[in-house]
Amino acid sequence: MHINYDDPIMWLDHRFNCDAEARNANIEKKFLEFFEDRDSLTVVDAGSGTGSNFQYYFEKFPNQQEWTFIDCEGPLLNACREKLYRFAKKKNYEFIEQNGSVCIKDGAKQALVKMSQGKLENVEHLTDLKQTDVVTANALFDLLSYDQFDSFACKLSAYNVCLMATLNYYETSFLPYDEEDGRFVRYFHTHMTRPQDFGSAMGPNCTEEMLDLLTEHQMLVEQEGSQWHLKRYDTTMHHYLLHFFEHALRDLNLSPAEIIDLEEWLEAKKKMSHDHKLEIIVDHSDIFAYP
Repeated sequence: MHINYDDPIMWLDHRFNCDAEARNANIEKKFLEFFEDRDSLTVVDAGSGTGSNFQYYFEKFPNQQEWTFIDCEGPLLNACREKLYRFAKKKNYEFIEQNGSVCIKDGAKQALVKMSQGKLENVEHLTDLKQTDVVTANALFDLLSYDQFDSFACKLSAYNVCLMATLNYYETSFLPYDEEDGRFVRYFHTHMTRPQDFGSAMGPNCTEEMLDLLTEHQMLVEQEGSQWHLKRYDTTMHHYLLHFFEHALRDLNLSPAEIIDLEEWLEAKKKMSHDHKLEIIVDHSDIFAYP
């Protein structure tokens, strides 16, 4: 199969299993136990992409579920309907489209899914936070600025809404270690935190800053690590990450000598992956915050 490394839909498909394996079991247990006596749950999935969080949690959540997917990318939301249909078909669930929403049923368990295109900063206009129990988000908050998350955490606290944020980026490591690795990881982090029109994204600092802000807004917080461990035969995921590194670093104002070093480093990593001698570890954190 030809892989378009710039296709976000294909990327989300490829990373689903890595995400599922990486989620921290202790944090997830505390999250699910928090709602274990509930018959219903109202969920907002922020940065919903093609519905990966829904597919992961549907069987774990109470029988009656109402979901609102929020994403700023219209193509992802459009693709999401097809992904949910395939998910339901694979699982032998009933799939119903009604009034622009999707309903998925498995016996007594059912979920109504609504989709809203927009930015998280407008969450109050995209859904009813008064009726929301929890916001879920996967690999999202490293893309937000400190001020953006501060405003979001303030809304969570004001409406007594829980947050389950998984795979908050922290660090990337390559095995076996090479002296040049640290240099190019630093460049990658520089790109993540570069000035943008909304400010500077939290990037690898997101866990620390999220914990500080959630605590400041009077929320209780549970946090533990979650990790992608891409082993020697995970070559597709290797190439995705190396592709992201290459494009991010080429956006920086590197000198001609640095570009040559980058190309040599990338070529060496690709060869190691081809020869099944490369492993990549991506460290994240999972955070459950509640009133």
